[in-house]
Amino acid sequence: MCLSIFTSCSQEDGMFERESVETLPAVISADKTLYADTEYLLGKPVFVTNGATLTIQPGALLKALPAVGYGKAALVITKGCRIMAEGTEENPIVMTASVKQAGSWDGLTLLGKAPVSYQGATLYGDDAGTDISYGGTEENDNSGILRYVRVEYAGAGGGAFTFDATGRGTVIDHCQSYRSAYNGFVFNGGTANARYLIATGAEENGLCFNEGYTGKLQYVKATAPTPRSVWSVVSCNGMERTENLMPYTHPVIANLSTAHSTKVHGQCYPLTVSAYSLLTLVNSDTNETGVTDEVTVRFYRGELRGMPGTDYMQVNTVGPEHDVKPDDYQWDVFFERTGYCGSVPPDTGKDGDWTMKEWIKK
Repeated sequence: MCLSIFTSCSQEDGMFERESVETLPAVISADKTLYADTEYLLGKPVFVTNGATLTIQPGALLKALPAVGYGKAALVITKGCRIMAEGTEENPIVMTASVKQAGSWDGLTLLGKAPVSYQGATLYGDDAGTDISYGGTEENDNSGILRYVRVEYAGAGGGAFTFDATGRGTVIDHCQSYRSAYNGFVFNGGTANARYLIATGAEENGLCFNEGYTGKLQYVKATAPTPRSVWSVVSCNGMERTENLMPYTHPVIANLSTAHSTKVHGQCYPLTVSAYSLLTLVNSDTNETGVTDEVTVRFYRGELRGMPGTDYMQVNTVGPEHDVKPDDYQWDVFFERTGYCGSVPPDTGKDGDWTMKEWIKK
């Protein structure tokens, strides 16, 4: 009976009663499983440490409480640990807040061992009481699985989803950020790849790439409809004018869709690229791009060799040696080949549109 209730009531956390309530400790240092019949409360930042694996069952609910003490609630998977959060379309894993307002908590952070060009400041500093560093040399580092996971009302200090030096061994598939007060998805360095990401109503950027991120994404939709949304829906950043820091930030995104509106301060670009970074898009329905002032830009657009119907675009603020023209581009095995632009095929009805499925909050 419980299973049938979970299956039919997956959109809102308040549609059924959980059998029990458990408050998560500040540190999880041994393997732990979170079950679908329990509501898990986060009253403070929760750190998974000591090589532990946090397993989260389909339909599980995590709820952040109002801030108490030194910081708002968060779930942080530290280096060498894993999160195995495998929801389903019928029973997504929901990480939300008791106060349904953007910025009610910090969100989910994965700290990995993949390369970064530099390590930015963390949200917690020395107050964490545990190692919250990230970065290394392990491009295939594995921080676990995120599948059918929705993070709501987060972004108090960073992204709803923050991937710090996360490696490509990590599975990121069918995830939604909903009403983040900051960014929806933040990739700080690392090599993580992802499919089916949707950022809904972020108050700054839907997706933000920094610190030498070099991964690949496909099937992405990002919106920034609120008046407070700034800069762009997608932001790709280098390290100011320090050109010696490698690797350069360079996301490659296939099948991107964005939605944006003109802001009161005049920033209306769906995409922005800053100094010493690159952005490559294939079959995107977005091609309007802004760049930081006084930056030398190289812009290429065309059809990929041997792939009729593709639309290739690269914005490069690094240097000529990093230019990849359409005829030179090598189609990576990560990507599925599509013959349309945007995150959803044209003339797709609601039943076939992945952005309209029940696991996604509208």
